[in-house]
Amino acid sequence: MKRMKTKSAAQIFIVTLIVLGILFGIIYFMVQNDLNKTLIVEKMMGLENTIKTTHQNMLLPHLITIIALVFLSYSIIGVPLILFYLFYECTSLGFLIASFYSAFKIKGILFGLLFILISKVIYILCLIYISYIALKITKKLLRVLIFKENDSLYLHLKNLFLKLGITVCVIVLYDLFLYFFANKILSLFLSLL
Repeated sequence: MKRMKTKSAAQIFIVTLIVLGILFGIIYFMVQNDLNKTLIVEKMMGLENTIKTTHQNMLLPHLITIIALVFLSYSIIGVPLILFYLFYECTSLGFLIASFYSAFKIKGILFGLLFILISKVIYILCLIYISYIALKITKKLLRVLIFKENDSLYLHLKNLFLKLGITVCVIVLYDLFLYFFANKILSLFLSLL
């Protein structure tokens, strides 16, 4: 029962962080001055051309970020950085949704959600998973340091490292999908704009 409470507490904390990040991103867009909003809307108007002529090449930035977060997850002081980065990414999602709405109204929200679904959802899910594992690792490390529990720490950390390695592989495959197919799929839905 105690394990269930800790698990749900971590999940509730992460979900709250995500919701707050998205709301903060929307509010941050709303408090921009008119000049900034106009510039953002002008950039959004050129989105159709950008989607048709470019590829989403996020392999290197995503890989560097995920690997850094994986190593940070094995230190107690790294966990706040991971959680802050998750909050930052969720803030960018909120800002993106608000930008789409400002430029294209309701159709913009639909296209924005589709854009997020195709271009960001797997990456965000991996960040959520890494955040959750980082909280588990920190809890385990604190138990060892404070309460001197030594119940197979090596095996536990090795198992979590394997899960994080799989997450890195998922990110690589996802970024290859983004490069070759994401904009082609999005261009099919440009009529929403």
